[in-house]
Amino acid sequence: MKKYISVFLILALGGLAFAVPATTELQGLSPKTAKSMGMGGSFRVFSTGYDTFFGNPAGFATPKGSLTIADLATWAYFKPTQTNIEKAQAIVDGTASDSQTASYVGDWIVDNGLGAGASLGLGWAGSGFGLGLTLVTDEIASGQSLLGATLRSQTQANAVAGIAFPISLGPVNFRIGADARAFYRLDSYNIDNGTDQWPFSGIATAMMTPGADPMDTIRDLYLNGGYGFAFDAGATVGIGPLSLGAMVRDYGLEFGMGQAKVGTLIDSMTVPTDGTTPYVMAPTVSAGAALQFNFANVVAPSLYAEIGDVVGVIDGGVETAWNSLHAGAELKLLNFIALRAGLNKGWVSLGAGLDLIIFEVDAALFTEELGAIPGDSGRTGIAVQAAIRL
Repeated sequence: MKKYISVFLILALGGLAFAVPATTELQGLSPKTAKSMGMGGSFRVFSTGYDTFFGNPAGFATPKGSLTIADLATWAYFKPTQTNIEKAQAIVDGTASDSQTASYVGDWIVDNGLGAGASLGLGWAGSGFGLGLTLVTDEIASGQSLLGATLRSQTQANAVAGIAFPISLGPVNFRIGADARAFYRLDSYNIDNGTDQWPFSGIATAMMTPGADPMDTIRDLYLNGGYGFAFDAGATVGIGPLSLGAMVRDYGLEFGMGQAKVGTLIDSMTVPTDGTTPYVMAPTVSAGAALQFNFANVVAPSLYAEIGDVVGVIDGGVETAWNSLHAGAELKLLNFIALRAGLNKGWVSLGAGLDLIIFEVDAALFTEELGAIPGDSGRTGIAVQAAIRL
């Protein structure tokens, strides 16, 4: 047991030290899965099964493992009000004029942001180890007007291998885990100012102009890509229904990224791999508490409260904790129906799911905070997830 604890402490303390020299930091890219977003973005510190590939590696220590044949999650940044739905229908069925379409799209971008994302993966998680492949992509257009809007595209592929150990000391149960990830990152890149934001007006104009091809504009834009390695570590401790946990994610080595035109990459069927511009993943430390009950597999309520960025809260003071808080509740009925609700940095989220033997489907309506304080600048979205698990 001392050996296992030593390995975990080395990884965790290394992550807390943040000793990697500051070059250009990239935030880790995780999917907005319906299960997590329905609970306010929580269920990462106490993740189990396939969710552990994006959460706490200690979740690999669950006694029963699961094989995910395929997990597909999609989400759209769109506020589903009746007015917005009617506008979207008018665009789809062609009854909206070109000027109306431009006005609708501009309003959505300014009011909420407009975009979508998806993730796809498979793998084994549980019984002491995890092994999986995941792919996540996220695209969002935002700005103060349609002409001034920018589009950010982020894609990350991961190959994950992890181990975890359960340790029992009387009534206290520990789970300790760590994983290593090889990843490839591909982001939009603005060659003029060195940011990860493409100008969106040209793409939008081509999309709304009859006979125009948006790819003609996109082909002249640049992508920034490269591969690297990252490590995650975490632990939970539980006694009865109460659990406490913490994790360090995205402690990585410096890696290089290179730029190339989209058109060149399409024509050559390649991606940048030999870049010399230095980047590093930005490590994050998260912590939380959970209460989990199960009454004869008939009713199983759970409560989660997690701080997504512990270091940021320590640096910014207690007043910043609210803007890092993810809280959620899940009520499982008859072990196959799930009802969810949460608070995501001050914004309410709702979700539901069905677990039908080997097939799972989940949906959520969420809002996430983009500003400095809750209620400052919320972005609403819809998430749907389907999976086949054995």
